[in-house]
Amino acid sequence: MLNELKLENFRNFSGASLSFQSRSVIFRGANGQGKTSLLESIFFIANLRSFRTSQTREIKKIGSQSFRLGVSIKRNEKWNTRLELEAGNIRSLKIDGLPVSKASDFTGRIKTIAFLPDDPFIINGSSQLRRRFFDMFICMLDREYFTALQHYSSALKSRNFILKSRNLNRDILLSYNSLLAYSGEKIIKLRLRYSQLLSDGMKNILAEIRPELADFRIRMRYAKETEDRESFMKKLEADFSRDVQKGFTTFGPHLDDFDFIVDEKSLRFYGSRGQCRMASLCLKLAELEIVKMNSPSDNGTVVLVDDATGDLDVKAKFSFLSKIAMAGQIFHAFTELPDDGFFRESQIFQVENGTVS
Repeated sequence: MLNELKLENFRNFSGASLSFQSRSVIFRGANGQGKTSLLESIFFIANLRSFRTSQTREIKKIGSQSFRLGVSIKRNEKWNTRLELEAGNIRSLKIDGLPVSKASDFTGRIKTIAFLPDDPFIINGSSQLRRRFFDMFICMLDREYFTALQHYSSALKSRNFILKSRNLNRDILLSYNSLLAYSGEKIIKLRLRYSQLLSDGMKNILAEIRPELADFRIRMRYAKETEDRESFMKKLEADFSRDVQKGFTTFGPHLDDFDFIVDEKSLRFYGSRGQCRMASLCLKLAELEIVKMNSPSDNGTVVLVDDATGDLDVKAKFSFLSKIAMAGQIFHAFTELPDDGFFRESQIFQVENGTVS
């Protein structure tokens, strides 16, 4: 669990230092005071990205050149791990005071599952949001996927640059075809595997919380040619003229999508607001179960909850709070303190205008 969090020039916080003595922590305050920013800071140092923006420059306090974050992770009675980062024009990472050059060596120390108000958009929003969710979920569990995704993204960026170039070199383009096919095949196979795990987990949770949604599955929409490296390369070569005309790569895992199906109908098109909300909640609960199943001895699984229970009925709320209790530590953001017995042992912080007490 986390036993310390430090922030400097992060969002509306000039500086803050928090010590945690409980597995259950509540950040309480009015809207716009910084509760969600505290959750975001934990998510950021765990994943080196925000759940609110893709622009790191938006995170630093206005007028600042950079921001700093630090956490101390208590692994057992004798062993703590310290993570530190500074992000500005240049990013600096440290583990136990020692510089770290590779992001892959820094991330994964804290496994975070965030329950957020915008989660229903994973179900019914853009395909980019769904790919982002699945990529982050699988990267948390599988280093091979993390590496394949890095290599694929780098090769895709280079290939697209060449496709836009006036001096197009087909030989160089073919070399990137090979890189895309090699890493893309791995991405597809691992997405299929982990999406099936999530599908099974969601189906079980929905059967318990919302039986009327139990006829459920996740369907991955992808090009069959990407399952096989040779077929992948042949398809890229066949689409060469179209890609040149478009100026980008028109085929591959970067265009995959996922459908959440209930009674053979996609929630993206036919789901009500309530159904999409419940599906997104169960998606994150299934994610938590799988992360814990793959890391049974790891108490570094952290759940972040930003006012996620307000519109749940009593049964669903009880099931939700019971299920997230399996996490190593839970951080809640509330405008008002709940009266549930679940929070009797919680440590409470009052948040007001970028200060914590």
